[in-house]
Amino acid sequence: MKLRTIMLLWLYFPSFGEEPPSAERATVVLYRRKDYFGSDFTVKINSQVVTQRFSNNEYFRLEVPAGKIRVETEGDFITEKKSMIFTINANETVFLKGIVDYDYLSNALYFKRTAVDQAAKEMVKLKPDNSALKQIE
Repeated sequence: MKLRTIMLLWLYFPSFGEEPPSAERATVVLYRRKDYFGSDFTVKINSQVVTQRFSNNEYFRLEVPAGKIRVETEGDFITEKKSMIFTINANETVFLKGIVDYDYLSNALYFKRTAVDQAAKEMVKLKPDNSALKQIE
């Protein structure tokens, strides 16, 4: 319980000593729980590559401009590209859960907005994706 609370506070508020966010910025936390499809995905936000190796059991936190953001995912040769648009208010923290959609000949990664308390429960054992960007313009 303590670990969940500490992690939630760390994700919800900027790290101590960092510059405070401006009124036009927001925070997005993308995470992906463990599933039986182990392939990595490339994730783009507003056409900028954020990470090329988003795997099972990982999350990353990213500062983005407030307003509409476009999240795009793509993977290997049997993976469909997906594009989603989310609206995020200034100074808001949004949790987006990655879900792999399986089909006979292909699959795709898409994201769904998740409540803070649900995300905190699901993210307890996840590892940070340290290769991901921390901020986009």
